[in-house]
Amino acid sequence: MPDVRIKTPNLDDIFERWKTKAGRTQRKQMEKQFGTKGSVFTLEAISAAEYVTPPALKGAAIYFSIKKTIAASSVKEENLVIAPRLGRETFYSFKGSRDIDKDNWKGNEEVPMFESIEPVPCKTCRGNGYIEDKCKPCKGTGKIVETWAVLVGEEQKKEKKTFEYPCGNCYGTGKLPSPCKECGGHKNLYKYEILPVPFKTVAMGIPILHSSLQTKYEKEMGKDLQELIEKVEGIKFSNFKELNNKAEGSLGYWDKNVKKTISASGSDYKTHEKDKDTKIQSQIYLFPMVGLNCKTKKGKKFEIYSIGSAENFMIYSNF
Repeated sequence: MPDVRIKTPNLDDIFERWKTKAGRTQRKQMEKQFGTKGSVFTLEAISAAEYVTPPALKGAAIYFSIKKTIAASSVKEENLVIAPRLGRETFYSFKGSRDIDKDNWKGNEEVPMFESIEPVPCKTCRGNGYIEDKCKPCKGTGKIVETWAVLVGEEQKKEKKTFEYPCGNCYGTGKLPSPCKECGGHKNLYKYEILPVPFKTVAMGIPILHSSLQTKYEKEMGKDLQELIEKVEGIKFSNFKELNNKAEGSLGYWDKNVKKTISASGSDYKTHEKDKDTKIQSQIYLFPMVGLNCKTKKGKKFEIYSIGSAENFMIYSNF
């Protein structure tokens, strides 16, 4: 591509563009800040020569857009609870209904899934539902042993004799079952997963803008350029090697901040190129930028920024 020089808008044109817009959308504020008491307010009395504080700042902006495929989240969480607690949870089922439209969805994006519920045998009671403890009355023998005094023979001599019978407390087993505290006697605990709602994959167009003036309007500028790219004049480049070689000649000015901005945007571009979920959607654009520091008649300070060439540019201000 042959070298192309792009003309930067001059200070007066930028100020006049801002003044016209502000006069239409912020008329009362303009009159308050620039008007003279007792005189009819007119925009013609407001000039860059009087209200712009030199010097004007010159910079550059690098813009390109990407298309990023936003896949469903891979977040996964597991919960383990006793059976009665399952009913207190709200479960969701997407069996046979994938690709949910995210715009129509209301609620959390990660939810408990009904189909994920699985029984897990309780480790404490080994899936029996109860724990067997030694019966205290029979000391785990299953028998009650009593010693009686028996009168023997005509002499009625006392002799000690033992008598055994099954323990009524444990039914002769020697063990007493008690509900397992871990599973509540339900034999199992229940595992379920909290998974992302299966939203359909979305491809999003995302503007990327780097500015050497580092204004707070970069996000807004990027969004506007994405929609109005053909209405703002810049120079197109196919790659950053070409941009690096021709940026200074194209702009007609150069400084370390412009150089750093081109380097940073080039690194960003390479990162997106390597991302398998991202596709570079546009060419690389170089835009001149101008920043004006202004002060109203009443002493209010504000800024005006332009992006684009003298032929077609956009303005941004915090007035």
